[in-house]
Amino acid sequence: MGDAQGTDPAALSPGGGSLSYEAVPLFTVPLTLPNSRHSRKYVASQYHMLATYPSGNILHTASRRVLVQTYSIDDRPQSFAVVSSMVYCGPLSKACQPCRKRKLRCDLRRDACTQCTRAQLECYGYRDTDALRFRDESTAVQNRVVSKKPVAPVPQSLPVSIRSQARDVFYYNYVVGLAKPFDFLQAVYSPASKDDHLSRSVDAVALAYLHSHRPSVRVEEEARQTYVSAINCVSGALQNPDLAQQDSTIIAILLLDLYEKITTREPAFHGAWAAHLSGALTLVKLRGDEQFNDPSIVRVLMRLSTNLLISCVASNRPVLYDLVTLRHTIAARFPTPPDPKWQESDLVIEFASLRQDIMKGILTDNEATIALIELDAKFVTLGMQVPPDWQYATVRVDAKSNHHYESFHHIHPAEHIAQMWNTLRLTRILLNEIICSKCLDTQGRPKPNPQFQTIHKRATGAIKEMAIDICASLPQYIDDPPISFLQAFSQTGSSSAAPDLGKCDTPVGQPDPTRHLPCYRLIFPLYIAAQSSAAPPSLWKWVIKQLRFMADYHAIENAMTVAKILESGHKRPPWDIYAMLGSYAFVC
Repeated sequence: MGDAQGTDPAALSPGGGSLSYEAVPLFTVPLTLPNSRHSRKYVASQYHMLATYPSGNILHTASRRVLVQTYSIDDRPQSFAVVSSMVYCGPLSKACQPCRKRKLRCDLRRDACTQCTRAQLECYGYRDTDALRFRDESTAVQNRVVSKKPVAPVPQSLPVSIRSQARDVFYYNYVVGLAKPFDFLQAVYSPASKDDHLSRSVDAVALAYLHSHRPSVRVEEEARQTYVSAINCVSGALQNPDLAQQDSTIIAILLLDLYEKITTREPAFHGAWAAHLSGALTLVKLRGDEQFNDPSIVRVLMRLSTNLLISCVASNRPVLYDLVTLRHTIAARFPTPPDPKWQESDLVIEFASLRQDIMKGILTDNEATIALIELDAKFVTLGMQVPPDWQYATVRVDAKSNHHYESFHHIHPAEHIAQMWNTLRLTRILLNEIICSKCLDTQGRPKPNPQFQTIHKRATGAIKEMAIDICASLPQYIDDPPISFLQAFSQTGSSSAAPDLGKCDTPVGQPDPTRHLPCYRLIFPLYIAAQSSAAPPSLWKWVIKQLRFMADYHAIENAMTVAKILESGHKRPPWDIYAMLGSYAFVC
């Protein structure tokens, strides 16, 4: 078979052009290669290969090649070698078929040769010897080998590294999927990027995300090591004046912050939780106003402002002045009015500031109650003024499935829209809980003032309504089969009568992996709905049932953890649960 030599396919093409191959495996035999530095296993597989240049020209240098694939001790492919075996058929005659059969000299005359004309035979024309110089012996070789020994299996595909798998999953859910919270990565990152600080940050958060959904000690350890390496690379980039000003650096810091949110389960705004965001905000101030002229970097700054806002709210800290300034600067660059999510964030800032004033005793109970009622009215107005493409359809059903709390459910055009609505609902629940507390005396009993009793009644009604609406957003993402917004309207033409979900007493088939994250994002709103003061006992039991379904069917471990917390009857602070679930790491 000849000595095996390591060969780069690109080296086989004149001028260094890359080649593409179509290979049909013929057989596999053990092979020992000389000069092996480590203990390895080698497998040689003979292939019939057709090599072509990118231009489409065919490389007629071999009709049979032997592909030698080497494996290290852990069976990962390490290198390849190509061994050529030519089947040259010698000089060929261009004579017609009758002359070759009769072994006569053919004069190759046009139309018909002299020998065929004299013998009154039909002359079939002459052969193209260039096309026949190499003979395809693949089938014959295969038959000979098969007849001598059993065919060993040839690997259909090479194993994909854990890092590549993690990167693909992360990209699907964060960069190119439906939600796209980190879609700006497409413009600055590729696996072959020369920015080590960005590449390692992407790998670190991708591995952490993969571990969060499919726990693995090996993946967790690799994520931790990659994170430490990414920290060092980012520190080096910050010491370089040129690198510190690049977009890739601030994105790398955001990714490191995302890693912390995925892996850390503490709600306190300290340590790495605050360090990465504070560092990113400092970089933004150093970069100046020119950065706001680039739409792609504005997307990065919007993500930074969202993460900062949620961190402030979740940790009961005042909203940073620099954050408010950043948001005002971004809003001024909008060519059109901001979308409902951005308007909702402005109201959440008002809620966080008002909550701080109440906690510090700056406002009296009467002043706080009035301010809270006015803010709640703003949330109601926002919900009434959303554009048509941000509205949801309310679908009535004749028979409730196990995933219906009431006889209706909501169909949202996209998941980030569903999340916007659920954020509005859970914020209104938290806001109205404070209103209810202001309507009670020190003993926890309703104040005798009729006005406070009316306010308390309205607040509890709002809490119950928001809790039921959160439950109504569940069937679209948890049930089987899935329901799309377009299907609901294309089949009925209205939002009042859409396809019935039907009953789903038991899971059918295998869970859809694309629903794992949408279901995960519903855990926190469901917890807020279940532990709210106005939630009826039936809703509490129903939420626990849905969380257990997520855990059993969609393999979401944290869903079972939250279900057990609800079953214990101990009301944990909402933001403790939020941190345990990974904070805004899973926000659209």
